[in-house]
Amino acid sequence: MPHIIAIEHSEAQRRQLAEKLSELEKSGYPLSAKYEAGDFESWQDMFSTVIQPGLFASRESVVVEGAETLEPFPEELVSLLEDDKADCMMILVFSTDSKTLKSIASSITIIKPEAQLPPWKRKDWLLDLAKSQGCRISPDAAQMLSDSIESQEELRGEISKLALYAGKREITIADVEALSFDEGGRAQMMFIDGICDSKPHDVARAITFLREDSILQPLAAITNRLRPALMLACFPESLHAQALNAAGVDTAKKYNYALVKSRNALKQYGAERIKRFMMGAIRLSFLEKTNRAESWQGFEIIIWELMAKV
Repeated sequence: MPHIIAIEHSEAQRRQLAEKLSELEKSGYPLSAKYEAGDFESWQDMFSTVIQPGLFASRESVVVEGAETLEPFPEELVSLLEDDKADCMMILVFSTDSKTLKSIASSITIIKPEAQLPPWKRKDWLLDLAKSQGCRISPDAAQMLSDSIESQEELRGEISKLALYAGKREITIADVEALSFDEGGRAQMMFIDGICDSKPHDVARAITFLREDSILQPLAAITNRLRPALMLACFPESLHAQALNAAGVDTAKKYNYALVKSRNALKQYGAERIKRFMMGAIRLSFLEKTNRAESWQGFEIIIWELMAKV
């Protein structure tokens, strides 16, 4: 009888499935078959079809896609479930959560979505991820990636791609600029740096391109970039290092690209304008999730108010 492994829906689900299958194969559980849950009338029907002794292996893994279509797990089958030493590992892949298995949750393995990190922790997460994959990325390059890409799964893919390109050397900002940004990504970097360096022409050019999509990604990117400036604006100089460290900014490095740009923005616009802009950005982010979204019209107003120093 099987041990059930349920993988809940998330953007990382296919990677989690591949990693689990690889882990099981190394432990002596080769993949023997894949099924669709919709092909079975009931759990009983699925068990009688799927749980069959293998011809060439005493232990095996099977994958059942679309497990959310199954009814809640029947009580009469609970006694048939085994622990993670069972001969059969049944991997159920959900396009939802695994609430239909709530009654047996303590007896099975549930792989939940990867925890989403706050923006100020993504840089350190990237540095650790690169190290775990046997490569190195400079803190500035990691900061640039974390400022520009929201999806952790996409960030994983970028690290793998950049590692292949860089080989044994450290991944640099130049590598990120060359390989990780399409036209939209380059426009976003021009937009962020243009605001920090008070270059309205660059910002206007970037907005022309970025306006085709939602404000959420550039809004998140510029607030991430200006977070250190906000910390510096809100705390006395004696607490600057402590405030920056609390926000995830490495103050020990001699050169920190994101911090340099953020300090430059604070110098260009002053503490009160930075505070006002960040408050406006928080307001816009909230409104985007309601039926009162102001979209690019509202976003451009706070951008040009900041840059015009009004």
